[in-house]
Amino acid sequence: MKFTLTHYRKAGRTHEEFMEWLVLVHLPKAIPIFQKHGITGYALFDTPATINDPFRQAIQQVNPTWEVADYDCFIEYTLPSVDTITNVMGDPEWIEAVSDQYDYVDVTKALLSVGTHTQYLAGGNVLSPPTIL
Repeated sequence: MKFTLTHYRKAGRTHEEFMEWLVLVHLPKAIPIFQKHGITGYALFDTPATINDPFRQAIQQVNPTWEVADYDCFIEYTLPSVDTITNVMGDPEWIEAVSDQYDYVDVTKALLSVGTHTQYLAGGNVLSPPTIL
């Protein structure tokens, strides 16, 4: 299973401040909790304006109807089951680990998704033929 989450930084915080908190303060507290609950993967997709703004301008030339997402990061978790999400969120250690998130994260804008992950291409090699699951 994959669980994804987008985050926007809190108003008044720079992207750099937000990412510094996420990587250097939050993650060291969070990773042991992830491991405790059987989460086997965590990936952080950083989307700074220095990359997104020029890309947004370029993509408008390709297809003006497309929108480039404006969130600050996209997080992807690999987990054993959907229940893992509620187990982590209910863990007292997790509640403590995210106690300072309101200083850095605009939690009202979080966008979550859950589903399966099938990788068809890696390292330029086809891993499995395309099929409908």
